[in-house]
Amino acid sequence: MVKKKPDSVVWEEASDSYVAKLLPYASSVSGPLIEVPNVDAFKRKGVEKASKILSAELEELQSRIKAFVTEANNTQRVYAAAYKFEPIVGETYHLYEGSSGDFLSIIPPSQWQKPHVGSYRLTSDFKWEIIPNE
Repeated sequence: MVKKKPDSVVWEEASDSYVAKLLPYASSVSGPLIEVPNVDAFKRKGVEKASKILSAELEELQSRIKAFVTEANNTQRVYAAAYKFEPIVGETYHLYEGSSGDFLSIIPPSQWQKPHVGSYRLTSDFKWEIIPNE
């Protein structure tokens, strides 16, 4: 008959030895007190920092999206305008409102009394960027 060890003894049948000294925790009532660290403060700090970082990234993405939409609208509006010449990359052109729609011209607004929409430059990737009023 196999003699069973009491519950307070840490005995491992597989290795046929006492394993109490190998355990990372106390195995008896008289063992040292194990305190679970309070990680609530760590979690709270981590959530606050992550929230700030994610909020900053979200604001950056929103501003990039707004810039992209503006650029796309500008490009679409200029390409939809009427013109009878081939624009040169890097040159400045002026968009005017006409009776039958927008039209693109090389004549600056200071020399022409038409309703001026804006001045644009054709970039090397064939997008139209708006030039701020000078």
